[in-house]
Amino acid sequence: MKTITKKFYLKLGLSEKDILALNKELALSAGLKLSPFAKPRRIEMLQEAIRWSKGKNQEKRKITELYKSGDFIVAVGKPGKEAAPDFKRRHYVTGEITNNSNDMNPFVMKGVKKVGNDLTFAELFEQIEHLIRADLLGLELLGMLIFRMAFMLDHKKDLRGRWRYIPPKKSLAILKKRLPKVGDVPVGVFLYFLDVLALNEDVKMHTLGYENARYDYGRVNTLLTFSHLIAVLLNRRSLAKFSFPFAYPPFNRSPLPHGKAAFFTFPILSPSF
Repeated sequence: MKTITKKFYLKLGLSEKDILALNKELALSAGLKLSPFAKPRRIEMLQEAIRWSKGKNQEKRKITELYKSGDFIVAVGKPGKEAAPDFKRRHYVTGEITNNSNDMNPFVMKGVKKVGNDLTFAELFEQIEHLIRADLLGLELLGMLIFRMAFMLDHKKDLRGRWRYIPPKKSLAILKKRLPKVGDVPVGVFLYFLDVLALNEDVKMHTLGYENARYDYGRVNTLLTFSHLIAVLLNRRSLAKFSFPFAYPPFNRSPLPHGKAAFFTFPILSPSF
């Protein structure tokens, strides 16, 4: 694929001022080691999640609200389905057959009503796939924000010392104009949902043997898989390279490489763009 330059974005309707503002907000710091940067934040957030209250069973879940946006709330219910006593999963280190005792159920509410059904990864992929018919620049912005979310680059501690996702203002404003909704929810709410989904993946990995955010299993690989899918839809990564990892365990992950390949895929992330 031909190298993408500023001229490409000007043709998509971005002003030079907006291009520079996006690069300022989204560019990765030169020399930043992404996984080591993210690890302590991931550990603190997953340890917080493990401490949240848990109900007696699936029908009596305890709800913890994480994000609010307008009429929407993004929350988790504990215990999740994988925490049920009869759920069987192999421990990654010991090989023991067990349940996933800390599993949570991420979901979105509008007011007091749950929005839609619990979505599988395949259904989330399909929602993103539909965006190619909407706006390519919006899709690219979504991919870049998800990439940064994988490494908690836009998370900040709130007044209670809890890590929470705060999307960059200029990038989110342009994204909302280009892609107002994903599925049944506003795009900002969709980003919050992905953050909670990724948190639960870290909790799962921790519980089943990869303790305290060991390696990129969990949050990082999950969100980079979404970014990889977007890169394929933008025709910047091959479908073959995206599809091949799904033939091998754990079957539902195909993370986008996060070295120089990321800058080729999403040029605005480059500090030298």
